[in-house]
Amino acid sequence: MFKKFITCLAVFATMSFAVWDNVPILKQGNGQVAGQIGYITQDPLSGVQLAAGVRYSVLNWLELSAVLPFGFYTYESKEGNQDYSGFMNAEVGTRFQVSQGFSLFLDAIVPGGSQLATDEFGAHFGLQHSNLFTHVTWAKYVGYMLASGSNQYLYFGTELQFIFNQFTFYGEFRMMIGQEDRISHCSGYSYSYHCEDVSGGNNGSLIAFGFKIDMTDEVTVDTSIEFGSGDRFTTAGLDDPFSISLTIFYNF
Repeated sequence: MFKKFITCLAVFATMSFAVWDNVPILKQGNGQVAGQIGYITQDPLSGVQLAAGVRYSVLNWLELSAVLPFGFYTYESKEGNQDYSGFMNAEVGTRFQVSQGFSLFLDAIVPGGSQLATDEFGAHFGLQHSNLFTHVTWAKYVGYMLASGSNQYLYFGTELQFIFNQFTFYGEFRMMIGQEDRISHCSGYSYSYHCEDVSGGNNGSLIAFGFKIDMTDEVTVDTSIEFGSGDRFTTAGLDDPFSISLTIFYNF
């Protein structure tokens, strides 16, 4: 029924490409753990997703990370609700700071158990750059997702963070450009149930807005909303995605 996209659903902005941050990697010996809960809707598909992650800087120029998501999704149809719960695609990543403001990233995509997750390995890699000003951080990135079929595409984006004491407001824009693809789209029920090939692109865009609050030196709370659009998300008969999430970070 669905294209098994690694980004079939909206990807939460706070735990996305190159894991959580587009700004320079953490200092050597520092790390961060995170727990996230979010709600995603792509009518007639919707549900809650949980995610846990950790990242740690082994060296001043090398950061290791991992993210494990689990989704509780329901697909509403005339035949009744269908359960698509299960582990989504996990990510294991590395970031290398090559110079001031520039980092390379390489993330491995692990097969997931959910019917919404791809069951093949993949990887994405690219370059990040950030400018740090007194109260503004401007990050840019470009990368390539390398996997099979629909999961092969170029992406790029930018993020702006506005910092006011313990508060940070941010916005992010991301584009994904993939090759044309054909899928089997099925609809109807009983004797009227039928399938047909649908052709379309794998292009899409994501816009996110959020803010962070430093509760203590160790604890940060992040909330965000994200909007997706494009035929990358809708060729399987789904609406454009919308998500809202709450993330708690602990620095160590």
